[in-house]
Amino acid sequence: MKRMCLKVSIIALSVFMLGAWGFTGNAAAADTIKLGFVADISGVGASFYKSQKAAIDLFIEQTNAAGGVLGKKLEVVARDAQLKPDVGANVARELILSEKCDFLIGPTSSAVALAVTKVAKEFKKIVYFHTSNTEALTTTDFQPYMFQVVPNTGIEARGIALFLSDKPYTKYAYIGPDYAYGQTQWASFKAELEKRKPDAKILEIVWVKLGESNYSPYIPTLMAKGPEVIFSSFWGGQLSGFIKQAIPYGLFKKATITSLFDLDMLRAAGKDMPEGLLGYARCPFYAVDNPQMAAFVKTYYEKNKEWPADWAIMAYDGLIALTEAIKKANSTDSDQVVKALEGLKFKSLRGERFIRPEDHMANVGIYVGTTTKDPKYEDFLIMKDVVEVPAEKVWLPVDEVKKLQGGNK
Repeated sequence: MKRMCLKVSIIALSVFMLGAWGFTGNAAAADTIKLGFVADISGVGASFYKSQKAAIDLFIEQTNAAGGVLGKKLEVVARDAQLKPDVGANVARELILSEKCDFLIGPTSSAVALAVTKVAKEFKKIVYFHTSNTEALTTTDFQPYMFQVVPNTGIEARGIALFLSDKPYTKYAYIGPDYAYGQTQWASFKAELEKRKPDAKILEIVWVKLGESNYSPYIPTLMAKGPEVIFSSFWGGQLSGFIKQAIPYGLFKKATITSLFDLDMLRAAGKDMPEGLLGYARCPFYAVDNPQMAAFVKTYYEKNKEWPADWAIMAYDGLIALTEAIKKANSTDSDQVVKALEGLKFKSLRGERFIRPEDHMANVGIYVGTTTKDPKYEDFLIMKDVVEVPAEKVWLPVDEVKKLQGGNK
């Protein structure tokens, strides 16, 4: 009898402990907002990830120190998509189903983003994109649980075409990677340039195999046609590699190259980067003058001992928008937060911004300038005389957006 009572007591205690553990676990989960970061960590995505994660960690640290969001602490769980769409989709599912993440943060690669956005739609989880920027995310592949705080490929290409249309240049050439990103960006640039500058001539178009690192066969081809401006969809290591290989040919004594001069690319090019080249950036910290940016740059530099790349700033801005929407909705329910995001006005590091309801695109433009040396930054060049081309001047009109979306909202 005593043995039976002891057994019953042990079972009862076990049930109590399990119940207590379950309650504690659920309570802990209820007190946390989990962010699932589908990141491209390995390979060429490594440098992008480093600055993205540093900014996300900084935002979480600052927010949690101030009491969190709706009284809940923020937490991030990162997984490597390896720049592969299928891996990215699987990782997104794992973050939602296994890690129980409330929201997703998008990857570096646009190809991965197009896979992740489908998973986000399937599980009705909000995902924000701060680096991957194909315009398709807001048009043909649009779904209501995504929003974007990076200028998309159309905004970039049409923005630099608009800027160049006011310059005396009439002779253009193009070189870029032969895949969707390069093709769509070139198509947008060409169409906008022809519309705004009818006398412009496209003298040469050079497509380079994705992953190619030897550009010596292509440089003489470009030079032979005598362009004044070479537009390129190369980015990161591809772009810095092309520039370094083109210098001995004297290409930049005859033409400027205009492309994405983000901070990571400028750091990679280092002192080899020629002065006076015309480029654009998504968010150059050194050219945005407001108190929010100044405070962020100071804190980021003190914490990480390096300057924040464009990716870091946009990752931080995405979390500003997301958390403001959560507060406005007073909920972490995706549908309620989506409603709060649509038309949301928020104070980004780039100044006052809003999310357009029809395509969930933030009104973020590009920053155009010319490369120059600055004694404050000894190891790399920055851009001077930087001007912003606002998104409102070049993003697609709402009626065209809706037509491309085809009712898939």
